Amino acid sequence: MSAVAVIGSGVGGLATAVRAAAAGRDVTVFEAAPEVGGKLRQLHLGDYRFDLGPSLFTWPELLTETLARAGEKAAPFSYGKLDRSCHYFWPDGTRFTAWSDRERLSEEIERAFGMDPAPALEHLDRSAEGFEATRGLFLEQSLHEGSSWKPSKALAHLGRAWRGRRALPLTRQLNRWNARTGHPKLQQLFNRYATYNGSDPYRAPAMLHVIPHLEFGMGTFAPDGGMHAIVEALHHTALNLGVSFELNSPVERILTSGGQVTGVESGGRQHTADIVVSGADVTPTYRRLLPDQPAPERILSAESSTSGVIFYWGVRHPAPDLHLHNILWAEDYPAEFHALFEAGTIADDPTVYINIGSRTSPSDAPEGAGNWFVMVNAPAGWETAGLEDLRRRVQAKIHRMTGIDVAACTECEHVLTPDDIASRTGSHLGALYGPASNKPTSAFLRHRNRDRRLRGLYFVGGSVHPGGGIPLCLLGARITSELMDQHDPQ
Repeated sequence: MSAVAVIGSGVGGLATAVRAAAAGRDVTVFEAAPEVGGKLRQLHLGDYRFDLGPSLFTWPELLTETLARAGEKAAPFSYGKLDRSCHYFWPDGTRFTAWSDRERLSEEIERAFGMDPAPALEHLDRSAEGFEATRGLFLEQSLHEGSSWKPSKALAHLGRAWRGRRALPLTRQLNRWNARTGHPKLQQLFNRYATYNGSDPYRAPAMLHVIPHLEFGMGTFAPDGGMHAIVEALHHTALNLGVSFELNSPVERILTSGGQVTGVESGGRQHTADIVVSGADVTPTYRRLLPDQPAPERILSAESSTSGVIFYWGVRHPAPDLHLHNILWAEDYPAEFHALFEAGTIADDPTVYINIGSRTSPSDAPEGAGNWFVMVNAPAGWETAGLEDLRRRVQAKIHRMTGIDVAACTECEHVLTPDDIASRTGSHLGALYGPASNKPTSAFLRHRNRDRRLRGLYFVGGSVHPGGGIPLCLLGARITSELMDQHDPQ
């Protein structure tokens, strides 16, 4: 039985541990924090419970498929589909609900924007087609293995990219592509999906237009018990499979000998392993854990994705106009991204995302109140000297656009800054998604899932292929596990 050491217990690390243990491997997970979950941990403040990390749950089949690998040892997990994905608020008073039902969505587009909904619905159809045409090639397998590019395999997918009028926008830019929606506010709405991997829609490739299909086509969901239920299900399934967890145990070094990993060092002790899977950010993996190995400098020097400043507020207000996911738009969206990526700061009037988990998990807040997760995009490495001013600006924006004096209604607060995210999760500069996807070749600049120089070394998590966010980290775990079975069988 081969021994596997997994570094980090984020979603990618936990899912890899489940898959490896289900395949009969002896798995130990090393976690620097006192609890599992990585970015997706939780916080209790008085009567309020908060999910600290990702707040959007899509493509649930990836999680249920992972749990199913454990058979009868899988921990229970349940979820429900939402009737809408998000509530949108513009500074001029326009409001829009992104309904899951297509007919209702069509009526809402006509009501909110006074336009024929056909161009927007056509745009969503193109998103679905692009997703289906590319998922097998770019998301569900490694991009860095020769076997992925065998003509018989690759051409089956790529052939759809040049097929007449419905050709995929392989060389176009996202903002210009989204002009096809037929309205500047819808163009802005679809531009926002670049932020799902921390990128700039005014530079990002148009192929990111496939992301909206996850919400509009496949649906938005809510786990019973909140987002941390995802971590709990993976963790308990891993325990049921016999996975060992070493908490409060940061790995100081990945051990190697003769071109092969031999284990990890943690707490001054050496732990032997045939396979090491780093779920840590790829930059500290090389800089700290593999200091004697050649580092992929081109990848490590790539432009970072955005980070965020997140306010966790217990708000004693019913907020009837807000749902689970809410967006308060910036007045000048291009200026916001110029500030993030060019000036290295947060715009004077940033877009504000509000997630109220108690909308679908009522026990997370007292009756008539909400556990508000309020996030503003920030540059990776943003200095926190302006935090007090940012708080005031965000509170004023919420009051101005929703009528809720959140400053007067807040009963408790916790804040995460890019520095906090970096120190708590090991993310380089607090970047939430590793490198940004601001170039057509960005997908190929993500680090590979299997190391070519060191046998037995693998990578999962948001900083490597296929990317950040719960679905892609779960896909990364699947890819890594398949590569393990091919190159390091039992």
